[in-house]
Amino acid sequence: MSADSLHQWHRISPLAILFFIGSFVRNILTHGLPAVIVAFAAFMSADAVISDWTLRGILVMAAAGLGIALLQYLRFRYCINDGHILVRSGVLHREELDIEFNRVQNVTIKEPFYMRPVGLAVLSIDTAGSKSKEINLAGIERKLALEIRTTILAGVESESATVADRKDLPAGLLLALTRRDIVIYGLTANFLLWVALAIGAIFGSENITEKFFGWLASRYELEEAVTILQNEGGLLLVALVFGLGLFLLFLLLPLLSVIGALFRYDGYRLTVDGETYRKSAGLLTRHDESLKQHKIQAIVWKQNAVACFFKRINIQLRQVSAGTGIEAGQLPGGGKSSFIVPAVKPEHANELSAEFMPGCQAASTIWSPVDRRRYILIKLILVALPLLPLSLLLAIGVNWKFGLMLPLGLMLTGLVFNRCWTKLGYGVNGDYGFVRQGFIGTVTTIFPMFKVQRIDIRQTPVQHRKGLAHLTIHLASHSLKVPYVSMHDASLFRDLALYQAESSEQPWY
Repeated sequence: MSADSLHQWHRISPLAILFFIGSFVRNILTHGLPAVIVAFAAFMSADAVISDWTLRGILVMAAAGLGIALLQYLRFRYCINDGHILVRSGVLHREELDIEFNRVQNVTIKEPFYMRPVGLAVLSIDTAGSKSKEINLAGIERKLALEIRTTILAGVESESATVADRKDLPAGLLLALTRRDIVIYGLTANFLLWVALAIGAIFGSENITEKFFGWLASRYELEEAVTILQNEGGLLLVALVFGLGLFLLFLLLPLLSVIGALFRYDGYRLTVDGETYRKSAGLLTRHDESLKQHKIQAIVWKQNAVACFFKRINIQLRQVSAGTGIEAGQLPGGGKSSFIVPAVKPEHANELSAEFMPGCQAASTIWSPVDRRRYILIKLILVALPLLPLSLLLAIGVNWKFGLMLPLGLMLTGLVFNRCWTKLGYGVNGDYGFVRQGFIGTVTTIFPMFKVQRIDIRQTPVQHRKGLAHLTIHLASHSLKVPYVSMHDASLFRDLALYQAESSEQPWY
């Protein structure tokens, strides 16, 4: 397609309707998975009349989703003109987005399985400060998607001399993951937790649980099976079979997470061309994502208990996010996904971090601890405030043994908080700042000091007397809070960040 034709308004392929339907279903599952499972349990255990009306409601919702997807396709237009991309869309109201190329954070080309046979793709454009306003050009020719990506990335220029020096560097492969690596990532992913919470929602839904298991018993003759087991081996055999069933269920949860990881990250390859990083992965739907080096706001190493066992680290490259105030370890606001490098070994994590942020020496960082006594004492007081009256009431009204709740509870929480204290730390190494926290695993954030947006130092009267303060570091991607640091260290950290921001000629976004 010629440059002149890019300046005209274009439509997308009718296959985009399938993409919009998929987005509709994905939003329902993402934001309401527990409710969907509860509704399914209620439907399967309800009487015929309620089931009939529930089915009608599902059909009406499906028809509404199809109608919305059709209207989204009919009212979607896009145009690329003079360093801008313009998109007109909207069902109930017309919306026009005008995005400058310099505001683009990354560009992703997805090839869904239903578009790949006809040579179509989805071009996703993520912008700085756009929150959930990601642009998806669904159902355009793959060749055109590559041309648009080249046009956009050519307009995302950096004023940094350091970055400019990288433009002459040759392209190369940084990382290629095997399926074993992807399986390990699936075991470490937090999706397992959300599935467990969703299943737990069934067991907390009034009498739905009773109806659901009643339906299972009537459909699969569970009562007869329990009777046979009890006659053969007594209650012990019943308990063993029941325990085995629960064990298989909990084995199924990580299996679902592993399958999801394989579908999303199979064939993962990370390459670099000048200052542009590209990762491609996916089993059915191929994802080809691009990110400029100077767009990286922070590197986050995430290592939970499972990742510690396998000695792996999941890396997130975070970019500009709409709003701040997000603690370390949580994803930035909206539906954006971070640029993820999954399941790498610690030595590779150090090498890749030095690649993403030149001069970064994470392995040699010296960590400064926060004030241990104040950190644990304040948290124990917060636990004791509700626990003290509860234990006294139960000890007086029920049994004196409940009075042991307070000392036992404080002892256990003290051990937990002491463990958290050992993981909590901060430091500066060269031009980069570091913040670490965790319990069993750790979440470590690495960021260039010149990209710090704001630093807040807060003191209570008691902290002022003790020479302590709460340090909050605001980045363009998220915020980090370090409690009970020495006022001297907090002031030095603030002054160093201000000096770096004022003296650096590199762009912060």
